[in-house]
Order: sequence, then C-alpha cells, then structure tokens
Amino acid sequence: MSKFETRAEYRKLYKSARWKHGRLAHLAVEPLCRYCRQQGITNDGSLTAAGLRQADPRRCFLVVDHIVPHRGDLALFWDRANWQTLCPDHHDRAKQREEVRGFSVEKGADGWPIDPLHPANR
Repeated sequence: MSKFETRAEYRKLYKSARWKHGRLAHLAVEPLCRYCRQQGITNDGSLTAAGLRQADPRRCFLVVDHIVPHRGDLALFWDRANWQTLCPDHHDRAKQREEVRGFSVEKGADGWPIDPLHPANR
C-alpha cells in the first residue's frame, strides 16, 4: 500500500522502529530548529520560538516535521529530504498556520513578506 486513507492508519508509523531510528538520525544531522535559525536564534529545543527559556519542561524537545505534508503518502512520509527540525512552538503554531493559509507570514528585515506565495507578493 502506498497511501493510507485515514489519519489513524498513518499515525501508527510514528511509533515504528523505522521512524524512531530515522528521527534520531535526522536530529543528529540537524539538531536545531530550522525556523529559529532563520531568525538568528540557536534553539536546541530548550527555548521558545521567541528565543526565551522554555518554561514548560514538557515542551523541551525537537520535532522532525514533514516540510510538505504527507497526508498518508508513504513515499513522502519516508522521504528524508522532506524532513526538517522544528521546535514545538514553530511546529504547533507557525507551521500549522502556514499549511492552512498556504503561505508564510514571515517578514524580512524590510518588513515585507518573504514568501513568494504571500498575497502581497503576487
């Protein structure tokens, strides 16, 4: 099967030994939040997206995120070129908003949106 039909079916993949191994290998190569790095923050999972010390110890970790949502597509799920490291704040907030909107609201030093898909850049 190359695609799972329901979320419950593919959520099980995150418990697999293959995923756990791949996740650790990815974090060894990319041990900092990619979005934080783009903002000049070195976040190993111990900080918030704002660069402050994470007060909630349950949120002191890093997420291996699928850049392009796989939505059950196994080829996309296992494609390591489609993986990035994010802190929980960026994964749970910024990345989710981007997926819903279809573009990032991140701004450059000039205050203008940097995402070419942002409506201001169309």
